[in-house]
Amino acid sequence: MDKNNSIICEIDVPIVVPKRIIVFAGHPDDEIISCGGTLLKYQSLGAKIIVIVATSGVGGYARSNQKEGIVKQRKHELDSVRSSLKCEIIELEFPNMEVTREKISKITNLIRDIKPQVILLPHHSDFHRVHRNLSLISREAIYHCATGKAYGGYERNWTPLGVYYYEGPSCKFQYIESSVFVIVDIKEFWGKKKEIFNIAYHTQKEVLERVMEWAEDTAILRGNEINSSYGEAYIPMTEYSPLRILLM
Repeated sequence: MDKNNSIICEIDVPIVVPKRIIVFAGHPDDEIISCGGTLLKYQSLGAKIIVIVATSGVGGYARSNQKEGIVKQRKHELDSVRSSLKCEIIELEFPNMEVTREKISKITNLIRDIKPQVILLPHHSDFHRVHRNLSLISREAIYHCATGKAYGGYERNWTPLGVYYYEGPSCKFQYIESSVFVIVDIKEFWGKKKEIFNIAYHTQKEVLERVMEWAEDTAILRGNEINSSYGEAYIPMTEYSPLRILLM
């Protein structure tokens, strides 16, 4: 009992582990910055992680003389993430992120083929155009997967059991109107997340060092909200996907 004679109980809450989790990343590095702790946590529980990278991120350089080698560098970084995170990475290599039928068809059929139980994606109000448009494309793809047969969907319907928007430096949740936030406790995985980020993306230090500072400050804030050291926050999308798997 505590000093007020209240009974304190610790309860073990069971976690439903999805077989497959898809993460949609606008650029290489979005998957680690926003979701890295969650991916590591669920991978340790047995989930297969599939990272779908929409663009090559060739704009991610701080000095003009770095531009020439950026494509090769990005490939090397993704190989490093693939090895460190032990995940599958699918590179779409879209030259731009304008919303088109072709992109919607591509992502719709990827979801149908992979059949993920959980999908993580950027928020549709993200300030960064690539993230924002990827979210719009993915949302429409989820709609087609769950409700229709467009883009070759005959007898291929698939409804994920949980779809979540992730938080990022260009979409901070304190500016998003939402009454529901889900926070994943990543205290046991923060160190590994940071290690993978620093190894994989060390050549982008000038561009991303402040991003990682944001990630750590935000992880501490989210952790405090659930009485933990570190956390990652998500907003569930329930329009066309029932929330049957709660991230924890």
